[in-house]
Amino acid sequence: MAEEEIVKINRKLQKMIDKSDVDESIARDLLVRLQESRITLTILQKTGIGKTVNNLRRLIANEDLSTVAKSLLKNWKKLVPESTSVPTTKDEKQTSTSSNNNSSQSSQEINVNSGKNIDPNKSIERQPSQKASSSQSFTALHTEDEVRLKSRDLLAGALSMVELPEGSADPVELAARVEDAIYKELRDTGVKYRNRIRSRISNLKDAKNPNLRINVLLGIITPERLAVLTAEEMASDALKQERSKLTDLAINEYQLATDEGVGTDLIQCRRCKHNNCAYTEAQTRSADEPMTLFVLCKNCGNRWKM
Repeated sequence: MAEEEIVKINRKLQKMIDKSDVDESIARDLLVRLQESRITLTILQKTGIGKTVNNLRRLIANEDLSTVAKSLLKNWKKLVPESTSVPTTKDEKQTSTSSNNNSSQSSQEINVNSGKNIDPNKSIERQPSQKASSSQSFTALHTEDEVRLKSRDLLAGALSMVELPEGSADPVELAARVEDAIYKELRDTGVKYRNRIRSRISNLKDAKNPNLRINVLLGIITPERLAVLTAEEMASDALKQERSKLTDLAINEYQLATDEGVGTDLIQCRRCKHNNCAYTEAQTRSADEPMTLFVLCKNCGNRWKM
């Protein structure tokens, strides 16, 4: 397949990504065409098709289609070390040979000046280790767990569902750090883990609460902090104000009557320590939150909520 055809496919896939609306039948046809084509490292670098397919993979809900995209990316990754390790022209061969000679000469000079036996190969091998240390914080989050990887993809999709603000961090790395913090706290991928992941995703995708997503991308809210925020803390400012008004109205309403409520001796008054109390319940928060308990001590008149 010619490079021009790859460019056309890249444009079509990018349009789906920009609209966040993936037509699975069209996407499958385009990915199959990419599988059948012979793509080189040069084409990958010129067209950027690898980045586009990776972004598309995060938006795909169909598991089979996602597997096709992953297979393409896996095959393309194999091109990088093979292509970069072999010079393509005579000039490159001469340049690489001269650079190797210079490095060996410089290492010999160091040996002579220092009077120590130093293996030049060891000095060369230290360079990649320095690069690895610079990305240590991200590679330390590596995992092979399918549930955790899927959670990271969904979090990354929620963070990058709209145009990223200037100066924002990489959504993929942020998603990995959020998921890793949740996993470290809960120690498994059970119900609590999945509920925690779902609540982050739904709040990040909330069109009425864009500030949460922006604050995370700009580093105002760290991934570790996002991992432990409650539903009330992640809520938008408008929703917080509405909940506060509902709470105040409920408190005022239940303070009007002194003897209303269900009598109980299971609650002890915080002030007089007697067990002669009455309580009432009211839904002052969102529907998925537990009801608020309003307690009245019939002995001293003290009121509080639980």
